[in-house]
Amino acid sequence: MNIILTNPVHVDLFKFVVHGEFDYIKMGQTKEWILNNFPDPDTMSNMDHDLYIWQYGNIEFHFHHDVLYMIWCDNFYRFNAGKHIHLNKWVFEKTRYLTLSKTMKILNQHKISFALVHNKSLDNAIIRILKSNVELWFEPNNDEAQKNLYKLN
Repeated sequence: MNIILTNPVHVDLFKFVVHGEFDYIKMGQTKEWILNNFPDPDTMSNMDHDLYIWQYGNIEFHFHHDVLYMIWCDNFYRFNAGKHIHLNKWVFEKTRYLTLSKTMKILNQHKISFALVHNKSLDNAIIRILKSNVELWFEPNNDEAQKNLYKLN
């Protein structure tokens, strides 16, 4: 079903990170519900094995057995949600400068509880927001002088 919008849907990434709110979208909703209540995705891909990925700009909705189980973005440098969704990007406005330590400082300033996990085998660090289960992945900076400054992946 095509949802005709006169104005874009507004998504606040602070609310998403802290509360897991992506407008009215929640984990566990069906593809049918989302098609009937949210703008149509820019692309819809069948990955086989009952796995589907819908893209809104470079934000991906991942489905298994027609149920939403993950919202993913792995390109924060060209971060957008397509033509029907307006993002309040919060700290993700200038991700090129968003390091692990800066992110932890911001989360602490907002009194947002999180867990930090270092994965030596993948050489990355993950911040998991405790209330929403949103994960932010960081990897070492490619610049040798700033190698210990993990950047948002």
